[in-house]
Amino acid sequence: MLKTTVAAFTLLTSAAAMAQDTTYSAFSVQADLGSARHNIGTDDEDESGSAFAPSLALAYQINQNWSARLQYTDLGEFTVLSGESYDYDSGVWVGFDRDLKSSASWLGLTAQYQTEQLVQQWSVGARLGAAFWKQEFTLTDTITSVSNSQLRFMIGESFSETGSDSGVGLLAGVFAQYHFTEQLAFTLDLDLAPFSSKAAEEISVFQGMGDVKADYHVTRLAAGIQYRF
Repeated sequence: MLKTTVAAFTLLTSAAAMAQDTTYSAFSVQADLGSARHNIGTDDEDESGSAFAPSLALAYQINQNWSARLQYTDLGEFTVLSGESYDYDSGVWVGFDRDLKSSASWLGLTAQYQTEQLVQQWSVGARLGAAFWKQEFTLTDTITSVSNSQLRFMIGESFSETGSDSGVGLLAGVFAQYHFTEQLAFTLDLDLAPFSSKAAEEISVFQGMGDVKADYHVTRLAAGIQYRF
């Protein structure tokens, strides 16, 4: 009986120790919602605006502080130019509303350093790497008036052109995390992704105008949740 009791006690002790020594995978996922501030500088003018920018990331923990992170971010759609224009062709004046919109995304690979928990359950970190970015311009002209009454049926018609570009650029960021548990954390992220695009060169109205490159300086602020497997 004593031997049985000792054996049972040893088994329960081992089970409790194993329960406390739970280990997790080196992988974690993060989903967040953010706002991306687009600042676009061209040869002629500067434009800026904000767009909804969600992101999804997968990280692999190399050691206690360092990890590798793969992140996809949708930068949303941003109106670069909007206004009324006029054109004269074959003796007819045509008025139209012109909208130039930009949409972009990136797939980034970064090395990430994160401190141990410093104050309460907060930790902070920084990341640096490269992003493969894609960007598209869409120019839409919608006819609002014509000087020839026989052509008024054209009012309301729209014509669109698109141009796209892609490349590899710098991706950097800083972040803070509040750890609810070893597996679950609340995140605050600030991403910086500057890149240059010549997508507008594919749109006919910009051809022959010289350098129509847009230099993007995207600042993205986001909040989300990270889960470790």
